[in-house]
Amino acid sequence: MHEIKSKDISISFLDNGSIELIKAKDTMINQVKGNTRDGSLMNLYLRLIAEDGSTNFLALTGPKSKSDFFVGERTAIWEGKYAAVSYKVTLTLVESMWFWKINLTSETNCNADLTYVQDLGLGAEAFVTANEAYSSQYIDNYVVQDEAHVTVCSRQNQSQNGKFPYLQQGSLEPLASYATDGFQFYGTEYKATNIPQGLIEKDLPSCNYQYEFTLTALRTPSFEIGKQAVTRVFYAAYVNSRESANTSILLDLNELKEKYGATASFGGRVEKVSVKQHTKERPLAGESLTATEINYFYPHKKQVEESEAGELLSFFDERDRHIVLPTKEKRQERMTGNIVMAGATSKPGTAVMATTQYMCGIFESQTVFGNTNMNILTTNVRNSLNYFKNSGTRILIKINGEDRLLTMPSLFAMSFNGADWIYKLEDDFLLIKGEAAADSDQLKLEFSSLRQKKYELKIRTQLELATLGKDAVVTIQGTHVKVKPAGKLAEKLPYLQYALSYECADSPDVRLERNGTEEYLVAEFQSCANLSVITGLQGQAAKMQDVENERRKNEEFITSFVRKLELKQAKDLLPEYLQPTELIIKWYIHDALVHLLSPHGLEQYGGAAWGTRDVSQGPAELFLALGDTQPVGTIIKMMYEHQFIENGNWPQWFMFDEYAEQFAAESHGDIIVWPLKVVAEYLKASQDTAILNTSLRYMSLKDKKFTSKKEKLIDHIKRQVEYLKNHFLPQTYVSAYGDGDWDDTLQPANSEQKKTMASTWTQELTLETLGLTAEVTADFDHEFSQEIFELKEKMNADFRKYFMKDTVLPGFIRMDSKNEIHYIIHPEDKITQIKYRLLPLQQGILSHVFNEHEKQRALSLIKEHLLFPDGVRLMDRPATYQGGISKIFKRAEQSAFFGREAGLLYVHAHIRYAEALIECGDLRAAWDALLQINPIGIKKRVPNTVLRQANTYFSSSDAAFSDRYQAQQKFSELKHGTIPVKGGWRLYSSGPGIYVAAVKKLLTHKKV
Repeated sequence: MHEIKSKDISISFLDNGSIELIKAKDTMINQVKGNTRDGSLMNLYLRLIAEDGSTNFLALTGPKSKSDFFVGERTAIWEGKYAAVSYKVTLTLVESMWFWKINLTSETNCNADLTYVQDLGLGAEAFVTANEAYSSQYIDNYVVQDEAHVTVCSRQNQSQNGKFPYLQQGSLEPLASYATDGFQFYGTEYKATNIPQGLIEKDLPSCNYQYEFTLTALRTPSFEIGKQAVTRVFYAAYVNSRESANTSILLDLNELKEKYGATASFGGRVEKVSVKQHTKERPLAGESLTATEINYFYPHKKQVEESEAGELLSFFDERDRHIVLPTKEKRQERMTGNIVMAGATSKPGTAVMATTQYMCGIFESQTVFGNTNMNILTTNVRNSLNYFKNSGTRILIKINGEDRLLTMPSLFAMSFNGADWIYKLEDDFLLIKGEAAADSDQLKLEFSSLRQKKYELKIRTQLELATLGKDAVVTIQGTHVKVKPAGKLAEKLPYLQYALSYECADSPDVRLERNGTEEYLVAEFQSCANLSVITGLQGQAAKMQDVENERRKNEEFITSFVRKLELKQAKDLLPEYLQPTELIIKWYIHDALVHLLSPHGLEQYGGAAWGTRDVSQGPAELFLALGDTQPVGTIIKMMYEHQFIENGNWPQWFMFDEYAEQFAAESHGDIIVWPLKVVAEYLKASQDTAILNTSLRYMSLKDKKFTSKKEKLIDHIKRQVEYLKNHFLPQTYVSAYGDGDWDDTLQPANSEQKKTMASTWTQELTLETLGLTAEVTADFDHEFSQEIFELKEKMNADFRKYFMKDTVLPGFIRMDSKNEIHYIIHPEDKITQIKYRLLPLQQGILSHVFNEHEKQRALSLIKEHLLFPDGVRLMDRPATYQGGISKIFKRAEQSAFFGREAGLLYVHAHIRYAEALIECGDLRAAWDALLQINPIGIKKRVPNTVLRQANTYFSSSDAAFSDRYQAQQKFSELKHGTIPVKGGWRLYSSGPGIYVAAVKKLLTHKKV
């Protein structure tokens, strides 16, 4: 590794001439670490512009350049030649800023421009690398165009150990255009072309796009290069913390120019680095299939999706597989993918083998057995556009003597626990099949040439050393590989070993390749038309044989759940409701099982834990709706063993496996209620009061381990109720807000508010839970049942006293020192300016605290103020955004991205709205509400929706505003359906299970 340093800044480089990491003490400034194969997202691009306006470009640093590379103490230099242009790039550190000086000369006069690109993380390394998209959502970009200068000021709005890191970027010379997000610079077609769209277009969009891929791109005007040297300078300047709102330029350009002037005196010795290039692998995308060829592979189509021009985009087949074509994938920001699990089980707590499959030639990634954070075998995808092509398992095929990396296929077909990739070549079709075994912890990947042509190819898999441990032992014996973890994983699971087996008539050369800190398993085949790779656990006896046989078993496993819904018997159901519902239910059951057994998602690749609130909803409600109470009993026992012995409360989330010492130390104010709600609903469904006598351990908040002490479940519950009683607002029976409620974005900005605020929704939820608990425990413990009933009555009286002074329920109440009540999120609220909150209105219906008139009034308010074309929003307007400074609510005022919870349409809450409609007997409206969020054929029902993956749960509907300020100014247009809406994060949510339960409730009613 090579490094330059100055003051608090250090920049490390890889041997391929690219930046690996930019840090300011503990703050990671770039977003993704560079790697030895792809280099880094940060780069400088030289474009040569022909007379007709066409361009050719070269990356000046990293493996895609042909630069000589030199490193000194505070300086790095890249030198080379492109066409007739000679270039020298000098990177110099000065205190907490750095300058990129580019010198250009040309043998013949030519026109050119330069583009500077820098990805941003601006957070603690663990924070940024845990989820790059999440960290991006909280980076605020303030852009100033002053005459010909462009300045991009970026602030991390989410506190990093009390600091808010800030980076200012620009140029010492004029700039012509800019971008602030990687989707603007690369474009969605990058997945197929591997060419940044921003380098094809004359200008960058010059719009501040606040999305999930923070990346600054700055472009100069075109200029002439000749024999006289031309110089351009870009700069980046870091400030440890910007406390104030990001609404002005912090650092003066003249001061920056003075600092740059000081670099002229910088000398010192630089040493040439022996650059290791990795430019021999060119991507290979499949050719377009004809209609005849598509019909040959998939003759039976349903739920067909086409573009406005009549192009086929996607469809489902008779086996409910979802088939996606590049015509759709090239238009989407989110890369189509699916998480698959082996074992065909629904038993809570079971460790399963899982992997993630993506359309763009990522055949297995984040392969893991058990804990999805700690037990990972192979690396995961860290970028939605497939920029980094080192992660997971990839296939390289030699064509015309050149290694080609398979990327975008001609067609991608997802089954519930597997997928097919079809690549059409000039004279062949390649079929890659991946499937998770139904009867064992194994994954199988098959490659075949449909014309039985033999190829020289490589299967390359990057090992995840962050979890396996840098001292993991990889043993290769012929075509068999054993991976024995080291470090914490080995301590927790000493007998866990991963095993890989490569099978082909042409026995491959299997080896371990090390590049710096990266390790790859490479299996090289010299002449092969068919091969397979099986990944599993060492010691498993039987090997997975036939992919098609396993696929049929997996399909039958999912179908067995659907039969319990009795959708087929709903013959009087309108076809417009039945057909898309019948199809999406299977996929949502798949998603619900992933949420339970292998907690992570396509965007949220970290998960691993059970959220106390989440597992109490999705999994529990799914099983109860299907009449399967046994798994819910298991969930109850596991959950109550994570109750804190010190106070009777629960963590917000906890690891339910070997890593039980990992959990959240605190929780939102509603968390105490959810375990009891599950017990009450379980007892109502099963009549199994014997479970209340089950002896269970506790978790020690202090010692971070299970206690030796055990108590009956009923005693656990009594501790729980005592906690509830001890956390009321003073002199009331109103539950204190604590660290928040269901909506994470509305956590109080002031810690004092935790003790003075109360959530209306939490109070309603508690009333419902206590009422049901009193009912189902009456025969088991009459005295306790009566105590619960009396508590519920007192809480109900205070609910009507403090929360229901008029016909509109507030989102929250605040009690001042004089015990006077102030409403927050209410027509009287002059502070937030927000008048209506969805959760209290619909929960009042679901919790049965409203009378009939109050129910209808609540529904009327929802429909008038919160119902939008794409669903119901959490509030009638967003929290006021002021440069990322939190005054009332933390994350609602910190997120620079108007999406997910901050975008106000969380699909989970919309499903609860559908349930409220069912409760009120408005069944037609309930069906319409559930179809409103069904991704299959959604364009027909939500005309302003943009393309999204049709076979997976999306957790939010995100309005396509460029930033929070535009969202505030034009929010009313969203209600009129004139603003496009996009699908949010996919798959990992309690929503799919709740959706299935809601459908079951609808099916128990009479026809619509």
